Amino acid sequence: MPRLTPTPPSVVDLPGEFAHRMLHTRGVRLHAAVAGDPADPLVLFIHGAYGGWFDFRYALAPLASRGYHVAALDQRGFGMSDKPAHRGGNLLRILRGDLGGVIHTLGHANAALVAADTGAVVARALEQAQPQLVRSVLTLPNEPHLPAWLGRLPAPAAAATATHLPGALDRAWRTAFHATLARAAADSAAKHPEHPAETLATRLAALRIDNALPHILATHRLRRHAPANGANHVLHALPYAGDPGAFVRGVEKHLAS
Repeated sequence: MPRLTPTPPSVVDLPGEFAHRMLHTRGVRLHAAVAGDPADPLVLFIHGAYGGWFDFRYALAPLASRGYHVAALDQRGFGMSDKPAHRGGNLLRILRGDLGGVIHTLGHANAALVAADTGAVVARALEQAQPQLVRSVLTLPNEPHLPAWLGRLPAPAAAATATHLPGALDRAWRTAFHATLARAAADSAAKHPEHPAETLATRLAALRIDNALPHILATHRLRRHAPANGANHVLHALPYAGDPGAFVRGVEKHLAS
C-alpha cells in the first residue's frame, strides 16, 4: 500500500517580493514572509487548516506598497515553522499566544489580522483575550470539512491512518480547494482565478511536510468554534482563488474603514 512520502519544509520556501523570517517567540521558531516598512502599521495574514503562508503570497508586496508592514505567518506545526509535539494544554490558547508573540517580535504593539478559516478562530480568540493587540479582524470564508471518518479520529490516530491513505487525503484536499474555488468564483471579483493550480500544488506539497499532518488535523478541530460564513467583515474573493489585486483592494478598504 502506498504511503504518504514526507517532504522537507523547503517546498514552501517560495520566492517573491518579501523576506522569509524565522521569529523566535514562546520557545518556538515561527516562519513568516514579511514585506514593507516596519514603521508602518502591521497587517498579519493567518492561514487556515488547509493552507499556509503561501496562500497570501501574491498579496504581500501590493499591500506593503500601500503603506503597511505585512506578514504572512506559518502557524505552529505548519510550513517552515517548528512542529513541536503537542503535550497537552488548550490548543486555541497556545495558538493565540503565538499570534501575540509574533506581533511583538515583529516590533509592533498591535496588528490588523486578516484570517482564513480556522485562522479566524485564532484571531478572534486573541481579540477577545488581548484586545489591545488587535486593531481589527477581517475573516475569510470557511472551507469545507475533512471527511467524517478522518474528523472523528484523534489527531495522532488520524495522522497515522491518513499517512497510509495518501490518495484519500489528496482527494480531501482537492475537494475542499475546488469547493472553495467555486464559491469564490460566484463573486464578481473572483471570476478569473490567477493561481489556483499553483496554490493547490503547494498545498498538497505542504500537506506532506514531515510532522505537519498531526498539527493540521488538530487545527482542523478548531472549526467547531468558527463563525458562520455570513459573519460580518467576510471578504469573498479569496487570495488563492481569485484576483490578488481585487483581494488587496478589499483588504485595504477594510483597513481604511
